[in-house]
Amino acid sequence: MKVPSIATLLILALLATRAAARDQGPVHVRVTLRVIEVPYAQELKWTGGNPMKGREIHDQAVKLALAGEAEIVETCILICRSGERSLMESVAEIIFPSEYEPPGSDRLPLAKPTAFRYRRAFDASVMSSFETRNTGTSLEIEPTIGGGNRLVDLRVYFEMIERASLTTWTEFRDPWGDASVRMPVFDSKRVTTGISLADGVFELLNVYNAKPVAVPAVTTRMMVFVRAEVVPVVQKP
Repeated sequence: MKVPSIATLLILALLATRAAARDQGPVHVRVTLRVIEVPYAQELKWTGGNPMKGREIHDQAVKLALAGEAEIVETCILICRSGERSLMESVAEIIFPSEYEPPGSDRLPLAKPTAFRYRRAFDASVMSSFETRNTGTSLEIEPTIGGGNRLVDLRVYFEMIERASLTTWTEFRDPWGDASVRMPVFDSKRVTTGISLADGVFELLNVYNAKPVAVPAVTTRMMVFVRAEVVPVVQKP
């Protein structure tokens, strides 16, 4: 009996691998990212000393939120094919003044009495240019399946932006009410990283310090968790 050559065996193995891949069908990766705001003391308990595993911290944080002692701030779910990039956004566009004319700029007279308030309010500075900025949540992922579908190498970019407050640029009040000029102050939280995840297991990705709203220190922390699940595409029989 003729013994097959090494080249023949390699070709047969390659054909078998391709056949198995066809039987399995196309595979997607579903990424879940969750932000939970917890008391600072709890975050120190979970991560300090002998730190807990990421999936255990996530389970404890969710239980705390369901009990009303923590808050689930955001949950994003995005699915795409392995090796490709995907992006989701949930935003609101805010327009705000960015430049002002100096005092004494030439302006046309306003005939309507109702417009008198605005002419007086902007005597000190007149808005002459505007900008826009998106506020909300954006998530960009690039997952790659490896380790026999047991591991997912994930590149992730996550951002949360909100309008935190307004700063008064020019204060003015008249008989019609408040006509002050105010500029927005934005609070941004971002993370860009790469991580290897076990299939279907949550991991602690990042911890945000909340914006300073209490003195002497903020009493909460925002914990960011991420999970990647290998999802075969179900085909018709």
